[in-house]
Amino acid sequence: MNKRTRFSLFNSQSSVLDFAAALALLIGHFLPWAAHAVAPLTRSGHDLSISTNFTPGAGIFLNEWFLLPLWSASVLMALTIRNTLWPQRALGGAFALLIASLGLPAYPHILTAYANPDYRLQFFITLGVFALVAAVLLTGALPKRLRAACSIACALASAVPLIGYFAVKPSIEALYRSPVGLGAGWWLTLAGVVLLFGITGARIFARFTPKRAIGPSE
Repeated sequence: MNKRTRFSLFNSQSSVLDFAAALALLIGHFLPWAAHAVAPLTRSGHDLSISTNFTPGAGIFLNEWFLLPLWSASVLMALTIRNTLWPQRALGGAFALLIASLGLPAYPHILTAYANPDYRLQFFITLGVFALVAAVLLTGALPKRLRAACSIACALASAVPLIGYFAVKPSIEALYRSPVGLGAGWWLTLAGVVLLFGITGARIFARFTPKRAIGPSE
């Protein structure tokens, strides 16, 4: 197997893993984070992104932080399909933008979000993600260092609410007057973050090993 074939195989496999990481972040965002024995009291990551600021004592961690995995999933989707043919890139780009749009405030708040302090940050960050996704799709090939930096940034951003959940968990338990646990959504988001760090680490390692790993006879 020659060098080009090995790189092609590696890139194909890593793209699949990129997509898997993005999917884990996306699905994890909508699965339960604050698990409770009473189903209506269970909160997903998306629920936390809406209600955290209005939970007594939980204002130390902003609603917007819980949207970071969702926004990261959108950017990762764009990075994954950026080198495909235009029909597939357009379809994948539309899906990435759809994911990002889920970070917009709900109706009717979206109508005045640009001027409302409760929703302004969420609104403008989502618009920024729209612009970033469009830039990635239109740029096509990215320098490897920039690609790695984007992946690391998405992983770090998605890890923020995983830690922040423990900051708001006591306030949720005080409101419910009963304990809440770690739901499947929290664990799936963690899996996506770990996978993302692993993919990026493998890419960085691969940059420095091929020349030594491939002998002259190959």
